[in-house]
Amino acid sequence: MRPLTLVALTVFLFAAPAQGAEDGNVVTLVADEWCPFNCAPDADSPGILVEIARQALSLEGYRVDYQSMPWRRAIRDVRKGTFHGIIGTGPAETPNFHFPDQPLALAHHSLFTLPDSDWRYTGLDSLPAVRLGVIHEYSYGGLFNDYIEPNEDNAERLMVLSGNEVLPRLIQLLKMERIDALAAEEKVLNYHYERDGRTTPLRNAGLAYQEELYIAFSPAKPNGRELAEALSRGMRTLREKGMIAAILTDYSVLNQ
Repeated sequence: MRPLTLVALTVFLFAAPAQGAEDGNVVTLVADEWCPFNCAPDADSPGILVEIARQALSLEGYRVDYQSMPWRRAIRDVRKGTFHGIIGTGPAETPNFHFPDQPLALAHHSLFTLPDSDWRYTGLDSLPAVRLGVIHEYSYGGLFNDYIEPNEDNAERLMVLSGNEVLPRLIQLLKMERIDALAAEEKVLNYHYERDGRTTPLRNAGLAYQEELYIAFSPAKPNGRELAEALSRGMRTLREKGMIAAILTDYSVLNQ
């Protein structure tokens, strides 16, 4: 955690005592790594959504334990109550979960090609012209329902990958020309290259969907709704004090 963030959080903790829980209550949040939204759990900078959750829930008397796992497993295990919440989802993707009253960030899901391609995304009707690489059970803001699910058995149109570290695998498939385009969140793709001091060599062929990102809580946990409400209260305090804007600035993210 950055020094500025830590100092400000210390002020909050002394100024605003916990309202909804006893000290030491641990909330386990899970997701696959999707940096800069949520990065490696042991990283100095664990991600935008992780830092917002930790600071907001700490104001309510909770401590966040963040764990990384494949997205499909994360959804399944939170749904059945193995873990408290999932990071980076939306109501369309996990409709029966408990959500805070405000999103934590905004995702921009775009299609990317090699630089010499002249294909552009102009709507769903333009997708059959390419073989698209996607991650299994990602919603992509609506692309899953509108195109991926209806074509998931069509190998000429889709290559669907699952597991960990899927984005680098999709990029490699694109370089090998086994797919013509891949779907990715813009900041996530840029961050993949920027952490190595590079700019993305891929071509943005068009924005497909925008999506509000939330941390949602298990419908199988007795305190799922309570945790969503606690996150809402904590986030309101952070917004009032300018702390969310400070986190976004730290990660060079200017829009949310």
